[in-house]
Amino acid sequence: MLGLALVLAPFAQSFGQKNLGIGIRAGDPTGITIKKYLSKNAVEFNIGRSYGFYNGNGYYTNNFNHWYSNKKYSYPEYQYLGYRNGYPITLQARYLWQKGLGKVGKESISGLDWYLGAGVQFRYRNYAYNYRYKVNGDPNWYYVNEERVNDLDLGLDGVIGLEYTIKDIPLSVFADVNLFMEVVDNPFWFYFQGGAGIRYNF
Repeated sequence: MLGLALVLAPFAQSFGQKNLGIGIRAGDPTGITIKKYLSKNAVEFNIGRSYGFYNGNGYYTNNFNHWYSNKKYSYPEYQYLGYRNGYPITLQARYLWQKGLGKVGKESISGLDWYLGAGVQFRYRNYAYNYRYKVNGDPNWYYVNEERVNDLDLGLDGVIGLEYTIKDIPLSVFADVNLFMEVVDNPFWFYFQGGAGIRYNF
């Protein structure tokens, strides 16, 4: 850590002088994070892959039933068997209200902020459904594997998190959780996301 501090010290800025942070984020999504600091608040952009940690089987079961009904196959019997996720791509854009904590309990902490924000999220997914069905009068099941589906989602999210700027070197670490609500194409479908990462501050 001392060696890293010596290398980055010439580029370091005080906590109140950050302008732009670029780094990596792990979670949902996992990818690149960019944060533009304003006079008091900030604007954040995240882009990367979402691995579906918070979707759950119920989400895809519901989507399958909606998708299958639109196909109008009219088979007398069918059963959903599962899905294979294609690792969707997510883009988040958020405005953050950010404020220094100053103290945690009785301890004074310099460089620790909490933030609250709201924004929009775009998700693209390509995945495959597996299911089986019966034809009229036929007692046998027919299996369908890997029927590909493209899914575009647009919605709103709210976020709350913590950010700590390391003293004397231009690095910040952060962690947050957010609630995403779809508007298109499954209105009012909610699920949780979250992540953590590190940014280099210019």
